Amino acid sequence: MDVYLTVFLEEAKENIQQLNDLLLELEKDKDNQEIINSIFRIIHTLKGMAGTMEFDILAQFSHKLESILDLLRNNKIELNHDMMNLLFKCADVIEESLNDIASGGKGEIPDIKRLEEDLDNYLADFKTKKSDKMVAKKQSTSQNGDIKDYYLNISEDTMNVLKHVYQKAQEKGLNFYFLKVLLMENVQLKQARAYSIYHRLEELDCEIVYTYPSVEEIEKENFDRELVFGIITSKSVREIAEAVNKIAEVQSVYVDEFSINSMEEAVLEKEKRQNENQENNEKEVKLLKTIRVDINKLDELMNLMAELVIARSRIVETLSKYNLKEVDESLSQLSRITLDLQNIVMKLRMVPVSFVFNRFPRLVRDLSQELGKKVNFIIRGEDTELDRTVADEIGDPLVHLIRNSLDHGIEKPHERISKGKPEVGTLILSARHEGNGVIIEVEDDGKGMNKEEILRKAVERGLVSASETSKLSDEEIFNLVFLPGFSTKTVSTEVSGRGIGMDVVKATVENLKGTVSLETKKDRGTKITIRLPLTLAIIEALLVTVNDDVYAIPIANIDTTQRLEDGELKIVEDREVFLLRGEIIPVVRLRDLFGYGRSQVSSKENIVIVRIGNKKYGVVVDKLLGQDDIVIKSLGSLLSDVKEFSGGAILGDGRIALILDAASLM
Repeated sequence: MDVYLTVFLEEAKENIQQLNDLLLELEKDKDNQEIINSIFRIIHTLKGMAGTMEFDILAQFSHKLESILDLLRNNKIELNHDMMNLLFKCADVIEESLNDIASGGKGEIPDIKRLEEDLDNYLADFKTKKSDKMVAKKQSTSQNGDIKDYYLNISEDTMNVLKHVYQKAQEKGLNFYFLKVLLMENVQLKQARAYSIYHRLEELDCEIVYTYPSVEEIEKENFDRELVFGIITSKSVREIAEAVNKIAEVQSVYVDEFSINSMEEAVLEKEKRQNENQENNEKEVKLLKTIRVDINKLDELMNLMAELVIARSRIVETLSKYNLKEVDESLSQLSRITLDLQNIVMKLRMVPVSFVFNRFPRLVRDLSQELGKKVNFIIRGEDTELDRTVADEIGDPLVHLIRNSLDHGIEKPHERISKGKPEVGTLILSARHEGNGVIIEVEDDGKGMNKEEILRKAVERGLVSASETSKLSDEEIFNLVFLPGFSTKTVSTEVSGRGIGMDVVKATVENLKGTVSLETKKDRGTKITIRLPLTLAIIEALLVTVNDDVYAIPIANIDTTQRLEDGELKIVEDREVFLLRGEIIPVVRLRDLFGYGRSQVSSKENIVIVRIGNKKYGVVVDKLLGQDDIVIKSLGSLLSDVKEFSGGAILGDGRIALILDAASLM
């Protein structure tokens, strides 16, 4: 069975994610029967999968939960706040059990036994209450139950006949009713009970013009407990209901007047359901055309693709020296095929950011309840795609940011009302493509950050000296929250206050070759923006030289480039700056930074304007060699402390180009 373990875990985790999504929907729309049915199907699937894999504890727990859901979908128990919390706990326990299985266990965790006892007690209480109620012979009769759903079972031809019958009944001053009869559970001789209803209706001079199920099905007892009759009569609704309700083993009776509008609505609903079923079938066909691929195999494919890109560059470089026209066409075709193959391999690794975002609605729901806050959580751009490696890593930073927004940012309802805000706070998690990267934003409309409090805490924790505080700009003050050990909380809780979180966010994002920036306004809210590359393996870069050494600057970071003329660089507060269309841009010379010294050769220098977050910087280099696709190679553990470079690349001529990490450099 170990052969199928990976498939089982992948499918089970997909089911758990879907289960959490459906529970969140159900909490907002407790009367939605279709959601309850979908949840029941998921638990039923999990039970079957776990049983097949011989994880009996998980299968048994799923069976107990299935029993509770069966009562819910048959409206035998109420879906209240406590029941919702119980369902959420069950989802968590199933997920923990799956994690135990993934780590080599059998899915037996302490919580699963405790929660199983709770489910047993709930079912035992229900049976006790049910037996008490059975003292009464039957439920009370309702005279205006909804039978609209049964119009869905009527064919178009029968509908036309019934419309004609209705018109004739009206002409004669008679009533046309639909009567639904629900028999008792475990009823004996259902066929006999159906005939008793027939005879009772005939005694009342009712003409039966329609039955569901059909007469043939009733004779074969091929039905459950429900019977529907279309009748023409002069009697009132109450007379019909009371007469039928006196028959033995009838649990309830519903009588509705025939409605042409309801029937036409049912036709539209039937068409809608047919269209939805067709769409679902099309989706299933699409699913059948997909296969699961181990991420390690995709990594190997990406590495081979990277080597192919390097080999192509070397071929191009070599052949350019000999000026062989005969190979130009073949070389162009090779470059085109390599580029197409590169794009396909890149797309294979791309996943929608919903892969990460889908777990956060549950987090927000639980945490807002724990903190006593009301939050409207909005997700945008979940179809935005990014590299699977990036998606795997970005989840934890986003958890920190969302927890901070809920704990530090959004106020409690009474605080928001006192500030003239709606009592429900808004938290927005969004993603979008921008250039060669992905922008992820976490934004809230809470109290924002307090500049004075941040400075005071930074000084208290020794992160900045008191003498330096007056020199810091607002942006630099707010960026202090990214320093290790910083927190404005005086008491640490399970949610925050330990001084770890924002520094982890910054470190993780920078390891992914991305940047993080922060905007905040007092009592207006805070927005944290993360910029990430689409992929970590093959990137477009600008190749430059400094002292004849080649360096690469990712195109995603570059705003513009230009030649430097004499006198274009100015000195402001002992620092070189560049004036670009009225904007003052601080400058760094790579020659000075890397200790080469100023060039003795009289040559015009070039400046590359890079953008880091919302800020621009100028990088002065000797020459611009041009743009190229490069494969990022790790510098290895020995050079892990060198923050100025994010990696290296092998060029077409075999030389090594170090890749500048613009964010760390600045």
